[in-house]
Amino acid sequence: MDLNHGALEIFACVVMISSSVVGNTLLIFCTWRCINEHLRTSFTLIFSLAFVHLVNNLVVNILKTVYAFGVWLEPVGCKVIVFTTTCTTTLAIWFTLYLALLYCLKLCRVVHPPAEAASRNLRKYHLSLLFALWFAGIAICSPLLLYVQKTGQLNLKNETYQEFSSLIYAECKTEYKNDKIEIFYGKIFLVAVDVLPLLIMLLVGFRIAHLVWQHKKTTYGGIWIGNDATETEVLRACKYILLLILLITSLWISYFTLMYCLKNFKYYYFAPSVLTVLSSGYSAVSPYLLMLINYKVQMRCFCCKDEKIPVSLSASSPFVSPYA
Repeated sequence: MDLNHGALEIFACVVMISSSVVGNTLLIFCTWRCINEHLRTSFTLIFSLAFVHLVNNLVVNILKTVYAFGVWLEPVGCKVIVFTTTCTTTLAIWFTLYLALLYCLKLCRVVHPPAEAASRNLRKYHLSLLFALWFAGIAICSPLLLYVQKTGQLNLKNETYQEFSSLIYAECKTEYKNDKIEIFYGKIFLVAVDVLPLLIMLLVGFRIAHLVWQHKKTTYGGIWIGNDATETEVLRACKYILLLILLITSLWISYFTLMYCLKNFKYYYFAPSVLTVLSSGYSAVSPYLLMLINYKVQMRCFCCKDEKIPVSLSASSPFVSPYA
C-alpha cells in the first residue's frame, strides 16, 4: 500500500491514540487521588472504562498504524485486532450501561427519597458483578481467536482496491466452520450482546431525563430539596451520562451500518480512517466527559498533593441532605 494513501488513516489513529491516552491517564490519575480507604463503585467503573479504552487504542490503533506504514499483517495480528476491537467495544457498552444504571438509581433516590437508608453492604455485590462482566466479555469474544483468519484473495482479484485503500478490514475475515455457527454466534449472538445493552441504555437515558425534569419541577415548586453537594454531583453526573449514552449509541450504529450494511464502503480510500474514528471515538472523548462529573473534586485532587479528599462530597456542605 502506498504510504500517501495511508496518511489519512495514520493521522486518524495518531489523533485517537493521543486523545485517549492523555484523557484516560488523566482520568485514572485524578480519580485515584480522590479516593480514600473506601473505593466507591462509580470509581471502579471509571477505572474499568479507562482501562478498556487504553487497551483499545494501544493495541488496535497501534497495529493499524503499523499496517498503514506498509508492514505486512500476520494472521496473529488479524486475530488480535478483531478480538480486541470486539471485546473492548462490548465491555465499554456494558460498563457504560452499568454506570448509567448506578446514577439513575442515585437520582431516583434524590427525587423520590426512600423510607429507609440504602444498605452499605451492596459494595461487595457491585464489585462481584463488575468482575463477572469482565469475565463474561472476554469469554464471549474468545471464539473469535479461533475463527478469524487472514485472506489474501482480495489482493489478487482487485489491484485497484490495493492501490487506493488499506485492506485491513477486508483481509481480516471471520471464517466460521459451518453456517450454523456463523448465523447463531457471528450474526445473532455477537450483535445481541451489544444491541440489547444499547436498547436498555436508551431506556435508562429516557428515565434519567424524566427524573431530571421532575427534580427541576419540584425545585421550582417551592419544596425544599436541600443544597447538598452529593445531590449536585448526582444531577451533574446524570446530565453528562446522557451525553455518553448519545455518543456511544450513535457511534456504534454508524460503525455497524458502514461496516456490515454497506458492503463496498470498506474499500474506499477514506474508509479505514472513518471506521477508526467511529470505533475509537468513544474511548477518545468519554474520559473528558467522565472527568466533568466530579470536576471540582478532580481539580482539588490534581492541584493539592498532600491534602486528602474524602469520598463523600456531603462533608463539604453545612447541610446534610435527607436523600444522601
